[in-house]
Amino acid sequence: MLANKLNKEQVSAIADRLDNVVGNHFHDSVVSALHAVGWDGWGEEGISDEDVYRVKIELALGYLKEYQDYYDNKHNL
Repeated sequence: MLANKLNKEQVSAIADRLDNVVGNHFHDSVVSALHAVGWDGWGEEGISDEDVYRVKIELALGYLKEYQDYYDNKHNL
């Protein structure tokens, strides 16, 4: 059974909540990811906010590409 679609207000509320939760821990998550792959030699200042922002952009573009591919495949059948 398919669930009902979320309305715009629900989507916005969920997005706002995720922005808070993920946004508050995103910088630390980027640093943790760098440590996990062994790239932890960036100096005493740590990773810059600009670099974290660039990671966010890359992540967002990846999600957009994933959705575009899904949408294209769904409507090309």
